[in-house]
Amino acid sequence: MTVTMLNEYVNGVLANDIRLKGVLISGEISGLKVHSSGHVYFTLKDADSSVRCMMFRSSAAGMSVQPRDGMQVIVRGSASVYPRDGQFRIVVSSLRENGEGELYRRFLQLKSRLEAEGLFENKRALPLLPACIGVATSESGAVLHDIVTVIRRRFPSMRILFAPCAVQGMDAPREICAAIRALDASKKCGVIIVARGGGSYEELSCFNDVAVARAIAACSVPVVSAVGHETDYTIADLAADMRASTPSAAAELCCPISREIEAALDGMVEDMRSRVLVRMQSAREKLNFIRGSAAMASPRHVIDIRKERLAATMRQLDSCIGRVYDNAVKHVEKSSQMLASVSPLAVLKRGYALVTVNGECVTSISQLQCGDEAVIRLTDGAANVSVKSLNKIESTSEVI
Repeated sequence: MTVTMLNEYVNGVLANDIRLKGVLISGEISGLKVHSSGHVYFTLKDADSSVRCMMFRSSAAGMSVQPRDGMQVIVRGSASVYPRDGQFRIVVSSLRENGEGELYRRFLQLKSRLEAEGLFENKRALPLLPACIGVATSESGAVLHDIVTVIRRRFPSMRILFAPCAVQGMDAPREICAAIRALDASKKCGVIIVARGGGSYEELSCFNDVAVARAIAACSVPVVSAVGHETDYTIADLAADMRASTPSAAAELCCPISREIEAALDGMVEDMRSRVLVRMQSAREKLNFIRGSAAMASPRHVIDIRKERLAATMRQLDSCIGRVYDNAVKHVEKSSQMLASVSPLAVLKRGYALVTVNGECVTSISQLQCGDEAVIRLTDGAANVSVKSLNKIESTSEVI
């Protein structure tokens, strides 16, 4: 048989099985995709298995609900094998909700309310090397075993503090909150993992409880949520400081690899040793240079050099002061000469006289009257005179 013959034969066997025609299957929609052709593709899953599904455009057009990821549905379809790739699938002819609609609406309402309160903000970074990792999960099942196995493999000496709690059922929210508070109250944990394995939407509903979200947000240390499968999202995931796709992934996020930490520390020690050696060598070279210098060989020599520099500076200062003084004297003498040249006394030496009446200088004959007592100032004295007559000169060019 060729591959095509094999796939067509298997498809014929499935098509002729009356039990696989129009079978009703319940599950959760995941990976929904609407093709441009109008055909709809998705995966239908439960807690343990999944199956590929597709709806032709004609069937999808008649749906009364709008399918979405996370919706619990009941589909009617027939099993078949697509001959081209041998993929087993269910060709769905109809689809209806299976009680998830109300739960999902409640989830969205609670999410919006807590988001408005700011409960999902202020995410904290996980510690690089916690002293102890707290784990809140069921004591039965594989989740605890997976977390412990991963931590022991990565960091054998890491301390683990376990708080058992139900992760499904009516009492689960209360027990989860109590476990988180107990781990936080111990003051031993650097980080806390809240985890459970996969399950249906209803089985995970305890992690959509407002009390669980508030207990996570109120925790004094970072909290990692690992609830359900990778595609499952709960309120606890949103309230936590970090979400992990699986419990094992949560353990890897919280616990470093001891060998990597040791290698990093060894590298830091080696780097510090190298830096210290370099600085010591540099200091040793400086010390040797100082020891070999003339100053260390003869300290008196350095003092003598400093004295010579000081004496030279003093000589330069004396010279500068002398030049400044001589320039100042010359400036004063020149200024005195200029002042003497414009002095009235110099004019009197040339034969001119200064006439004053009552202390006021007379520059015009109009200021005098017959009988006035005047003082005539000459170069070597003064004479008191009395005005007997006044003769006015008509032109300044006339000489008396």
